[in-house]
Amino acid sequence: MIARLDVQEHAEKASLETPGGAELAGQLGAQGASLPFFAFLDEDGKLIANSNRPVPGKPEVANIGHPMEPEEVDHFMNMLRRVAPPLSPAESQLIENYLRHQKR
Repeated sequence: MIARLDVQEHAEKASLETPGGAELAGQLGAQGASLPFFAFLDEDGKLIANSNRPVPGKPEVANIGHPMEPEEVDHFMNMLRRVAPPLSPAESQLIENYLRHQKR
């Protein structure tokens, strides 16, 4: 199941935000993160992975958003392998190829 939260809307669109969405996003690791932000939960609502990747040599993490840079694509593919194990190697390669060769 996919659930979408609308958060961080501009003042004139604040009424479009998901009630409680900012709090839930924060619990999933999105506090202060840019958008888009991805979080994958198991059937009990426990966090499996999110789009925060470690920053080498620093204690903080960085949200990959829409993965464009090589390290962002690496994190996204590792995340995807953890949360979508039935994904075939061919499907995984198709996604990775798209991300690595997308136009900016």
